[in-house]
Amino acid sequence: MDHNHHPSPPSDQWVPCYTCSLGGAPELAEDSGSTSGLETPSGSVSHISTLHAGEPGTTTRTRRRPVPRKGHTKSRLGCFNCKRRKVKCQETIPSCSNCTRAGLVCEYPERPRMASALSASRMSVAVVPTASLQSTPTVFTPEDMRYFHHFLVTAYPPLPIQGDQIWMQTASLSHSYDYLMHAMLGLAASHLDIHGGNCASQALAHRVKAIQSLNTSLSKPCLSQAEGDARFAAMMALAFQASCMAEGMPEFLAMSRGCHIIANTAMGSMKNSLFREFTQEGYCDSVRRVIGIVPLDLSEEQDMLIQDFTKSLRALGPLCKSPLEVKFLASTDAIAKAARTSASEAFSQFAALYSLFNHSSNEEFAPFVDPSNYPAQLLFIHFVLIEFAIGHIALTTVNKGCRFAYRKRTCIAWMEKLAAGLPAEYEKYAEWPMNYVKRLAAS
Repeated sequence: MDHNHHPSPPSDQWVPCYTCSLGGAPELAEDSGSTSGLETPSGSVSHISTLHAGEPGTTTRTRRRPVPRKGHTKSRLGCFNCKRRKVKCQETIPSCSNCTRAGLVCEYPERPRMASALSASRMSVAVVPTASLQSTPTVFTPEDMRYFHHFLVTAYPPLPIQGDQIWMQTASLSHSYDYLMHAMLGLAASHLDIHGGNCASQALAHRVKAIQSLNTSLSKPCLSQAEGDARFAAMMALAFQASCMAEGMPEFLAMSRGCHIIANTAMGSMKNSLFREFTQEGYCDSVRRVIGIVPLDLSEEQDMLIQDFTKSLRALGPLCKSPLEVKFLASTDAIAKAARTSASEAFSQFAALYSLFNHSSNEEFAPFVDPSNYPAQLLFIHFVLIEFAIGHIALTTVNKGCRFAYRKRTCIAWMEKLAAGLPAEYEKYAEWPMNYVKRLAAS
């Protein structure tokens, strides 16, 4: 991974699509039906000729009869560029052939189902750094367009908190960076799959392509802020795709760590990034703003749950040997303690816990996530459980419909997978959390 960064060139600014053709790529006269000459606003063509009539030196002007324009079927759902130029649009997605030939960004009027997402994207597009279009664009299928729509409306990552506008802006970069597009489509396909969409093979195919293409990009210096944002966004999408996968916890941890590495070594200037407020401090401030700082009014059952969790967690103390294991145990215990008073403080503690392995060295991280490190596997079981439980308690208590990454089915699968790999002598340490998992699965 190259540690050299290059600032974005001064001209690297996004311009709205309706100005792309003004003084830029020449517009084609396709389907105009006109011959040579100047086209009048009405569409007719006027020619001025000088004829001798009568006395020498005198001239008269005669106007030829207008040549009718070539008619065509109206394109009610055509793109903005074709409508402005009054030519027939092929209405092909993602780009009509007129725009492709002219080198224009092709955008369509809102459809009812996509109105909210696409209008937000167009409203935000003026502040997204530009990136040149690929000379050999990747061809995506109609099914991919379905995934793209699902990403914009439902499946974009739940972080940053209330970051839907950020992800609408980020999606505008995907036409220039294959790894970002594949990562977005893979996340959407995985999200659909866990809801019965039968998209697992497509999700995996996009994931593989995204990782391969992103690795190629990361082997080179970051040349613009747009490229840096695309790299970070792709890694974020890959991390949350892993959170949709029953066996994806190791990848989720690795990709979360990758987001931190990219932000610090291969992203460019964070202060100019679309994700500039997505820091540990910014995350904590966002949580307090959304959830509030008032104490949680826990029910007796919820309070007992946290007490039992703390007792089970602390039983792991004698098993934890490495510094990272000890710190992870202490941070998880702090989360449970904070949850009894303030949900926002508990979420802030989650940020501190993630920073532990984000800032750890490779020599510390690799053995920590090794499946044969059974104390760490037990720590992960407790971590997944408390993250799900506190998310459920907080969202129920404060009645907020925020998009946090708490997926009941995946959390259950992760804990069951972790527990299944434990030797017999470690099973007693997982007894309480797995009993909770059984109740959770039955509810």
